[in-house]
Amino acid sequence: DYLINEVRKRQEVFRNLDKYLRIIKDTVRELDQEAEVYLIGSVAEGTYTLSSDIDVLIITRQNPGVILKRLWEVGIRDPFEVHVRTPDKLKYYSRLSKTVKV
Repeated sequence: DYLINEVRKRQEVFRNLDKYLRIIKDTVRELDQEAEVYLIGSVAEGTYTLSSDIDVLIITRQNPGVILKRLWEVGIRDPFEVHVRTPDKLKYYSRLSKTVKV
């Protein structure tokens, strides 16, 4: 039952990905109006499966703990893998993976 529920939860998240990305962006922007949010990794590249996590890169000067805590409070959890980095790291991530600005 646990695994079936997990698969259903992931299906719902992937089906409504735009909604969740909007929640992430709006939540982060409440804390830092200049923050940028990117989808990265297999989801951005279109090579994901239902077992994939959803990698989100947040570029901000805010304390990562503050950002992650607030996202947790609004329900952003598994399957999201949130990477909070400073603006100088964007170029590095852009070389590693396709980045899609949210």
